[in-house]
Amino acid sequence: MTHFQYSAIAANGQSLNGYAAAENLLDLDRVLEGRGLTLTSAKESKSKAGGGGKPFNSTELVFFTTQLATLLSAGVPILSGLAGVAKRMPTKHGRELVQRLVVRLEGGLGLTAALSEESNSFPEVYRACVRAGEVSGALPDILVRQSKFLEWSRAIRMTTMQALIYPAMLVLAILMLIVILLTFVLPRLMKLFPGGRDTLPMPTQIVMACSDFLMNNIALLGFGTFAVVGGLFFARKSADVRQWISKQVLRIPRYGKLAGMIATSRFASTAGTLQNAGCDIGTVLEVAGNTCGNAHMEHGFLQVAKEVRRGRTITECLEEIGGMDPLLIQMTHIGESSGDLSGSLGQLAEYYNAEVPRAVKWFLALLEPTILFVAGGIVAFILLATMLPILSIYDSVG
Repeated sequence: MTHFQYSAIAANGQSLNGYAAAENLLDLDRVLEGRGLTLTSAKESKSKAGGGGKPFNSTELVFFTTQLATLLSAGVPILSGLAGVAKRMPTKHGRELVQRLVVRLEGGLGLTAALSEESNSFPEVYRACVRAGEVSGALPDILVRQSKFLEWSRAIRMTTMQALIYPAMLVLAILMLIVILLTFVLPRLMKLFPGGRDTLPMPTQIVMACSDFLMNNIALLGFGTFAVVGGLFFARKSADVRQWISKQVLRIPRYGKLAGMIATSRFASTAGTLQNAGCDIGTVLEVAGNTCGNAHMEHGFLQVAKEVRRGRTITECLEEIGGMDPLLIQMTHIGESSGDLSGSLGQLAEYYNAEVPRAVKWFLALLEPTILFVAGGIVAFILLATMLPILSIYDSVG
């Protein structure tokens, strides 16, 4: 598939410029003809259907969605609303991106099709929600829900990142201290004891062995670390590896429960929105599952979607998959029994929207003292091992 930058003429005689993906120029001509456009010129674009500019970041996407939702809820036509949003975008590339959407809508495209040509800025789940909103006529409500969900996700990410800055700096500082003690301070101090290592206390011998290993294999350790990180990076491209890693993450004490809550919250928020918008249940499970952020759970939701299309209930399928949140299974059962699945998933999403931030703060509050306790114990052991020979000399002199 090749991406083209084209010029075309609309049915009303207006000249339009835009971007589209097609197999070749002949295919591009057919694509534009289906939109009511007559191709006049085209050239291959080096960038994907993103129009040559960089994509929205999370802040810009929240701003765009909130602004458009507000205007559409007030009854402003979508084309006028987009043109107004384009003028108010805080960055130049944001204004250009939204203006490209305006041009595409003026050329006869629907909003979903226009967003699809900016797929780097608008994720699949976002476009699925917009498509459902256009079909059901509830686009303003869908965008309001999307803006709230995006803002919630952004707030969680920002809170987590800000809270992790200090622990990360603390870990880095402690690691540097340990390396300095093992490679610089301890070897020089041990030269003051000519009696040999066998005469040193056992803790000192252990620390010296660690020091020797570190100094003699520093290049090998550096290469090994690089190889492991690189291997994990490439291994994550494998679906099986991602699923295995994600499954192990869910088993980590404390953190696994938090990760599962966040994934379940994302799924429930998206599924409730899509279900309420009128999407079929198979699409709801597939699209919402892809947004949960855990590869093991994503695979599980995909399997559930396949089984549901064969006539089975969602609750039965969820119960057969390990690692699924019991509360999700229970609320799904209530929704299926009552015929109000979107309402049940919405209630679950609201619960986790309030519970996840508290769980994140609790986890981060526990993380810092844990790091201090573990790292402090390691440093204390090294310092004790360093001081024991000196204390033994004082005892012998005394």
